[in-house]
Amino acid sequence: MSRREWRCRHPRCPTPHGAVLGQLTADGGLVLDPAVVGFRAFLDTRRAIVACPACGADREFRGAAVVACRSP
Repeated sequence: MSRREWRCRHPRCPTPHGAVLGQLTADGGLVLDPAVVGFRAFLDTRRAIVACPACGADREFRGAAVVACRSP
């Protein structure tokens, strides 16, 4: 997995440089950060809308896959 972070870009996000929403993978996917509590996936258009856990703003991701992992 890539170490490239995918962050919130909302100008009013309280986290410096934007909250981390996930990690981009080498094959064009996104592994969501465990802090993300909401997202919507649109399988027909290969996109997802991810809600920032810090400010609630939505950010659109277009790519091959979105993986959401939850630890017990």
